[in-house]
Amino acid sequence: MGFTLNTSVLKTPTGILKILEIIFVLIVLLLARFGGDQGTPKYFGSQDDNFLGIGTVVGYAIIVPAVLLTYLMGSNLSILELFVNLVGGILFIAVGAITVQTYTAYRYKDSTGIALGSLAIVTGILFLIDFAFAIKNTRFTVVQTRIVA
Repeated sequence: MGFTLNTSVLKTPTGILKILEIIFVLIVLLLARFGGDQGTPKYFGSQDDNFLGIGTVVGYAIIVPAVLLTYLMGSNLSILELFVNLVGGILFIAVGAITVQTYTAYRYKDSTGIALGSLAIVTGILFLIDFAFAIKNTRFTVVQTRIVA
């Protein structure tokens, strides 16, 4: 049984955006894990903010490569991916804004924390760009069914 990969998808705007998303999510993940003093974790903010940040980053570090792998195996865009991109954009921008706000406060003034928040915002913008491309290139068909009594 043969196994082929559709590598031509990597040359499309969707493929390029997925690769960029993976790179930025991994950068944010590694910066959050090792960006503190002497390789300690860099927190996103309060305990609740940190919970949201870690959940978002780790979740999307799993989801985005899985989506790219499905493309490589020959799958097409699904409605689920539209929601994943939209929610990812919102979550990353929210986490980034919270992080920048935390580290620009008069007590912290930490450039690594500001970089973490800024990169999270850029990652969110990438997800929203991917969402916009997906909406633009997707045909929606409405199927109506009637029950005749």
